[in-house]
Amino acid sequence: MQAQMDALESQSFKLYRSELTRSTDSAESILRRLGIDDPLAAAHLRSDPITRAALIGRAGRKINAEASASNGLLSLSARWALDDGLNFKRLVVQKTATGFKSKVEVAAMTASNAMAGGSIQSSLFAATDDARIPDAVAVQLAEIFSGDIDFHRALRKGDRFSVVYETMEADGEPMRSGRVLSAEFVNSGKAYQAMWFEDPLAPAATPGRSKGNYYALNGQSLRRAFLASPMQFSRVTSGFKMRFHPILQTWRAHLGVDYAAPTGTPVRSVGDGVVEFAGVQGGFGNVVFVKHRNNNTTVYGHLS
Repeated sequence: MQAQMDALESQSFKLYRSELTRSTDSAESILRRLGIDDPLAAAHLRSDPITRAALIGRAGRKINAEASASNGLLSLSARWALDDGLNFKRLVVQKTATGFKSKVEVAAMTASNAMAGGSIQSSLFAATDDARIPDAVAVQLAEIFSGDIDFHRALRKGDRFSVVYETMEADGEPMRSGRVLSAEFVNSGKAYQAMWFEDPLAPAATPGRSKGNYYALNGQSLRRAFLASPMQFSRVTSGFKMRFHPILQTWRAHLGVDYAAPTGTPVRSVGDGVVEFAGVQGGFGNVVFVKHRNNNTTVYGHLS
């Protein structure tokens, strides 16, 4: 047994650890969370401009570190997506015979697919959070089925969903999500499906940017004449109901939906139309009236 222990101790081994950067990080705090005790590595991270620009003050970047048995740094890498949606940058810090060297490389992300699902317990967005579905995919899921399902009032506990969506990866690690490719939502026992169909006449495009539309399994387009909401990814505070008028001292119908959103949130028309009025009017405050086909009019009040 002792011979076996001695043999194991004579073998060198490496440790691999991962962490996410924080906006308040210093070189020391990053290495501490990685379990690395290496003054020379800390000095390099503090003084090297390439490493400082990539890590210090940058929140949410995943770091992979390779450490020796004595917790010394052997190598460190970090990856983050670029704004073009196609490429990523890779920081590599490597220990050499003369110290540590850093470099930043640019490489193309690769497209892959991911599948996830869940069930409603309180709200759609709480369920997608539990399923670790990215916010961008949750928003798409709500938009795709918004013509058939009122996600503010019609959801029921036990409703379930599944979704297949594109992911963009860097060295096998997910960087960002792309377009929803297919989805199913079961609401009150009724199943709704959607499949993304790319326009064959459109030029070749990158994942998430191609032209096309969503269709049900029977071939019917899911595109509707009116959107379900004038704001994307916001929370409804009240539905259609009676309200007590403070001046007339009577109960009157509140024929609208209130949305809770920060000041400055963009508001979109729910359908094609012509602006009939934009200004200040009565109890609406800043308001816009949009006239649509078939004498339909939508009103957007209490604007900032």
